[in-house]
Amino acid sequence: MEQEDESAGAAAEQHAGGAEEQLADDLLHHFERILHHDPLIDEVGFLHPTQFRSLGCGQDGDSASQASGLQHRYFWCRDHKLAICSEILPELYRATRDAYFKARNAPSQAARLMGLTKALLILCPDMLTAWNSRKMVLLEKHDFGKLKDELQLCALILSYSPKNESTWSHRRWVLKQVAEQHQDMTELVEKESVLVKEIAERSKMNYRAWRHRCWLIPYMTRKQALDELKKSTRWSELHVADSCCFHYRRSLLLALLNKCLENGQDSLSWKSETYTLWKEELRWNEMLIRRYQGRESLWNHRRFLSQWWIQQLLDVEETCPSTTSQVDLFITQEIGLLSECLNDPADEFGESCIQAELSALYILWVSKQVPAVKAKLEEMLHSVSIVGLKDVLVRACRPEKRCLWMNLVGLAD
Repeated sequence: MEQEDESAGAAAEQHAGGAEEQLADDLLHHFERILHHDPLIDEVGFLHPTQFRSLGCGQDGDSASQASGLQHRYFWCRDHKLAICSEILPELYRATRDAYFKARNAPSQAARLMGLTKALLILCPDMLTAWNSRKMVLLEKHDFGKLKDELQLCALILSYSPKNESTWSHRRWVLKQVAEQHQDMTELVEKESVLVKEIAERSKMNYRAWRHRCWLIPYMTRKQALDELKKSTRWSELHVADSCCFHYRRSLLLALLNKCLENGQDSLSWKSETYTLWKEELRWNEMLIRRYQGRESLWNHRRFLSQWWIQQLLDVEETCPSTTSQVDLFITQEIGLLSECLNDPADEFGESCIQAELSALYILWVSKQVPAVKAKLEEMLHSVSIVGLKDVLVRACRPEKRCLWMNLVGLAD
């Protein structure tokens, strides 16, 4: 009797396991069919069963007459939007993964492999093996249409996983393949820039998205780089705490500078494009600093602008001495900004204190990075009743910052 009970229990477990495996295979089949029938899906959501039922899946007009009960219970697709019930995600993922590993080793399975990897990457975009399988198939085909489909798949995944590094990396690989096959990247770069802007709006502080935008700069024409600089101005003004956009602007400025130098232009000629851009960027940055107190990203941006500007002015003065020193004029302007920040009245949020410290660290940073102006800074500080750089530290900085910077700038006793 005991042996019979054990045999019956084993048979029941085997039957249950077979039923679960069949269910997973059916789910995968429905998932693949949905992706095949609607290749323009641009949004995916993974919903809790209670949320999923609220969609009214039984009234799905796309394929209600042909779809089975499984598709109605776990999948919803309409107007290129796909919803998947989170209840079946583990089973669906395992079935997709197992089917992919089987297809990967089978010969002449390119179409099947592309379909399975698409399903698998939607469920798990960090699956680098699946991305690499797609690369191998695409390298064999060399089809521009397939590369465009690949960009669409990346955009789909980034719509719900905007910080996924594997997807961004694969997208750059695809763009590189497109650039090698088709020299004109103008339109594609425009679309990429729009995509990154939309993703940045939805996903704050998205370093990966902005890094992708920086990666695109070498593919931009001079006109596109100038347009990007103008377009990013408004976004930066609305997101002053986000350093990513300011880093993007710095990359654009350097790219434009390099283009000027390649054309043999004098970077600091009064009429040069670089001179105008840098002066305008410094003026705009100062306006933001006065408007938004205590934003470190703004001061970091000014460090970059000032270091390059001072160094270029010094080089010009060495080759073409003038009675009026442009370096002295710029240092006087920066000392004036420091004095205003140090003397701002205290506020209840403590932003004026942060502003004073950031301005002090900015001046100290300039003296450290451009030693040639350190003596001038010390001298001009007396004009605003500041004894010297050490006095700036004592007045504006916290004790822990004070000790660090005294050693960095060489002011320690």
